[in-house]
Amino acid sequence: MKISEKIKNMPTIWVIILAFGVALGGFFIGDGVYRSMARRTVTVKGLAEMDVVADTAVWNIKFNRVGGDLTAVQSAIDDDIQKTRAFLVENGFNNGEIQNLRVTVRDKFAGYSDAQRQGEDAGDRYVIETGVMVRSNSVNLVDSVSRKMGDLVRQGVTVTEDYAGPVYVFNGLNDIKIKMIEAATKNATAAGEQFAKDANAKLGKIQSANQGLFTVSARDQMDAWSDNEKQSINKRVRVVSTITFYLK
Repeated sequence: MKISEKIKNMPTIWVIILAFGVALGGFFIGDGVYRSMARRTVTVKGLAEMDVVADTAVWNIKFNRVGGDLTAVQSAIDDDIQKTRAFLVENGFNNGEIQNLRVTVRDKFAGYSDAQRQGEDAGDRYVIETGVMVRSNSVNLVDSVSRKMGDLVRQGVTVTEDYAGPVYVFNGLNDIKIKMIEAATKNATAAGEQFAKDANAKLGKIQSANQGLFTVSARDQMDAWSDNEKQSINKRVRVVSTITFYLK
C-alpha cells in the first residue's frame, strides 16, 4: 500500500499529529541551520576623524593689588581695569565682548587680635584680586592679542593668572555627528568585507552596533608633555563605531 493511501486511511487526529511532527521537525532543522550560521560573526571597528576650528574663545585676564590702605588698593585696581579694557578695545575688541570679573578682597589680619597685629607689617594687609573676561567669536584676534600681554604689563598692570592663555571652544559638534557616524559605519563595513573575503565568506546583516563617544583633541601636539585641547584653535574630532556582522 502506498504511503499516501496509508495516510488517507488514518484517523484524522493521527494525520494532524503527523503533519505537526513534520512541521516541527522542519522548524528544528531550519532553526539549527540558522543558529549555526548565526554563530559565525565578525566584530570590526570603524574610525572617522574630522579637523575643525574653534568658534569661540574665552580669555580671563586676572590681576591683583596689595597695600595697607584699602581705599588706595581699590583705586589702583580700578585703574588696572580701565587700562586693560582700553588695551583690549585698542586691539580690536568691542565693549560687548568684555566684562569685569568679580572682585575678591583678602585681609591678612582677618581674625587677628590687637595683640597679634602688633609688630606685623601692615603694608601688605589687603589684597584685592579681579580682572576682565573676553568672550569672542573672533578666535584669531584673541590668539593674536593674547601674545601682546607685555604691552599691558608695561603699563603697570600686574597680570597674575594669564599663563594658561585663552580657552578655545568648538560648538558645532551636533552639526557633524551624523556625517561622522556615516563615515565610521562605512569604514567598519569595509573592514568587515575584507575580513569576510579573507575567510572565504560573505558579509551578512548587522547583528549589533555600538557608536563610541565623540572625542575632541588638539590637532597638533602642543608640547612634549601635554595635549591641551582647550588651548588649541585647531582641533580634531574622533569617533569609533563597533559593529558585529553575520557571516554567510
